[in-house]
Amino acid sequence: MSDLDNEVAELISQNYFELTNTRKSQNWMRTNIPDRCEKPCKEIVVAKDGSTFPVELQSQVFFYQRRQTQVMVVKNITEDKQAQEALQIKENERRKQSQALEQLAKNKNFQTGNLNTALKEITEVAAKTLLVQRVGVWLYNEERSVIQCINLYDVSQQEHTFGRSFLKANYPIYFQALETERTIAVNDAIKDKRTQELSTSYLSVFGIASLLHTQVWLGGNLVGIVSYEHFGNIRQWTLEEENFAGSIADCVTIAIEASERNAAQEALRKSEALFRAIFERSSIGIGLIDMKARIVDINPALCQILGYSRQELCGKRFTDYISHQRGDLALYRQLISGTRKDAKRGVNKDGIEIERRFLHKDGELVWTHLCVSIIPGSDGEPEFFLAMVEDITERKQTESKLRASQSAAEAGSRAKSEFLATMSHELRTPLNAIMGLSQLLQQEIVGSLNEKQKEYISCIYGSGEHLLAVINDILDLSKVEAGKEELSLIPLSVPELCNYVLSSVRDRALAKGLVITSEIDPKADICIADARRLKQMLLNLLTNAVKFTPAGRISLTIKKVPQGITFTVSDTGIGIDPNQFQFLFEPFKQLDSRLNRQYEGTGLGLALTRKLARLHGGDVTVVSTLGEGSQFTLFLPDQAQKDEGDEGDEEVILTPSVSISKRRILIVEQEENTGIFLQDYLQIIGYQVEWINNGDSFLEQVRSFKPDLILLDGQLRGNVSSWHLLKIIREEPDLKNLPVVMTSTKELTLEKVINLESGANEYLLKPIRIVQLETMLKQYLS
Repeated sequence: MSDLDNEVAELISQNYFELTNTRKSQNWMRTNIPDRCEKPCKEIVVAKDGSTFPVELQSQVFFYQRRQTQVMVVKNITEDKQAQEALQIKENERRKQSQALEQLAKNKNFQTGNLNTALKEITEVAAKTLLVQRVGVWLYNEERSVIQCINLYDVSQQEHTFGRSFLKANYPIYFQALETERTIAVNDAIKDKRTQELSTSYLSVFGIASLLHTQVWLGGNLVGIVSYEHFGNIRQWTLEEENFAGSIADCVTIAIEASERNAAQEALRKSEALFRAIFERSSIGIGLIDMKARIVDINPALCQILGYSRQELCGKRFTDYISHQRGDLALYRQLISGTRKDAKRGVNKDGIEIERRFLHKDGELVWTHLCVSIIPGSDGEPEFFLAMVEDITERKQTESKLRASQSAAEAGSRAKSEFLATMSHELRTPLNAIMGLSQLLQQEIVGSLNEKQKEYISCIYGSGEHLLAVINDILDLSKVEAGKEELSLIPLSVPELCNYVLSSVRDRALAKGLVITSEIDPKADICIADARRLKQMLLNLLTNAVKFTPAGRISLTIKKVPQGITFTVSDTGIGIDPNQFQFLFEPFKQLDSRLNRQYEGTGLGLALTRKLARLHGGDVTVVSTLGEGSQFTLFLPDQAQKDEGDEGDEEVILTPSVSISKRRILIVEQEENTGIFLQDYLQIIGYQVEWINNGDSFLEQVRSFKPDLILLDGQLRGNVSSWHLLKIIREEPDLKNLPVVMTSTKELTLEKVINLESGANEYLLKPIRIVQLETMLKQYLS
């Protein structure tokens, strides 16, 4: 073989094929090679292994060593052919994707706003176009803590499902990728860090090899993703596929917007229908008025109020039917002006509400409650008045009757208050003498008594005490109900309070053979309350427990609770029928109200206790079992300290009598029996006493007698009041430190408490008990 043949053979060998059936050489063979092919032509060549591939041939004839030789030039164009085929495939895919998007754009489901149907169309078209197993639309919840599938199309099953969700807390890396990358193209979903968290619970379960996610945006916010799931072998996503997936995500956005727009339009239609229904059927008159005060529309209720038909009223001036008052026009102008100002800030001004009379067609005036507001136009400027008119004629008539009834009730209340005040004074005045003189007799200061006389005197004093308690309860209840009770809230020592109230009832409990105990929470060492009223409440509860417990035990338990303090009084007494609970806290109501009732009382204690508790912001509750006992709980809430001062008027029980040298006491007392009692008792126990029954010569008596203490009647009648005498004393430099104790049958008002703090040293409520008197004497004349 010639050198040229060797070169050609080498060339052929380098291109991995042989030519067959050549005419010029036994080593060359060809298939359909023309004798002369000066222009290139394409042929299919068979290689040694039997495979075929395209080549480009060109033959040339030339002389080599004086011999005519035909040379065949062979070029392998396999790569060019593959590139052309790949380009054709891409072009076909682009055309297919373009046709898919065009199909979706023409789909009528996008215009109707049916989101579910539109998403079905989108997922089916996307799955068939990209040749993936499943396509799903996933949306975030409002808190963006969960992403949930609302439509997942499976090509092999040809079905749509929904409902699966992923919790952000369980897949933090995956969610971070969703929210930061516009498109997530994951070739190997099991190994990729962005989706590796899903491998166990999701990817491996369904055999998902590759994932493609694109974000769905709505109104500038990321609302979800479109997910493409490829099963089987790992898939390399192309740029064209990513772009198509992004276009599909835009289609999902359009579908959601169309759905929301359709929902808003439907809501608007329903709202308009509802407004019209309300407008037509409302029992309140409604009128739409233009800015020139002409009636644009009016509902049947307003037609009925005015007595005209709609046709008669439309176009008429609304203000022609209103009974105007001075200042109405200024109100309307102010409303319009305010709306214009607030429209710039995007705020609607509230309307005006007034009561006006409307002129009825028959000439009568109808009382109405008129509310006028502004309806702005699209530019924010006032366009209409909306008038709401309610007929209140019947209410006005009722109010007139109520005012008459209220006047009568107030007159009755004033009469009751005056009566109680009068009765208080009239009852306390004789009680001063009854209780004061009976105490003197009990102590045998004016002579010895036999046993029967002692028994009678004890009965007189006990009856006076009982009568005084009833008077106090009635007056206290009346003050609380009238809202005139004024509390003086101060910090109180709970252990001292507990010891005081228990000591007050211990003798009666021991006399009945009852065991009385107490338990105080260490955290409940201080409470803030009115000292006298808190003692009164606890004594009422403990006294009732003693009264209604024939045998057994009584306990007082005090606990600190989160909002305050509870005082629980428990007993093993007769108990209460649950059917009687409703009457338990009613005044003058006793559960045992028969003529031959066993237990005495007025029925005021519990009623007063609950009212005083609620005045403190607390309450009294009860748990009871008939025949087994009762448990009353007084709750007082924590309160800020309002006033600082003494801890109350706690009585201190002392044993008479007080031994002192001759001290001088001036008594200024207008009531004769009280004056006699005080003078006799104080003289008997060793004081020098002067008694005057008015304040006319008060300062002269003080100057001449030079008392160490003054007992001043707080209810002096005449030209000079008790408070004026106090002022005189305190203005005299040499007398300003002289102790003055005021006495009265009435409790102090707040104004007088202030005066008392700057004037008197002490205040005693009549009837005055000897132990109170001795405590006071020891304090100021010890």
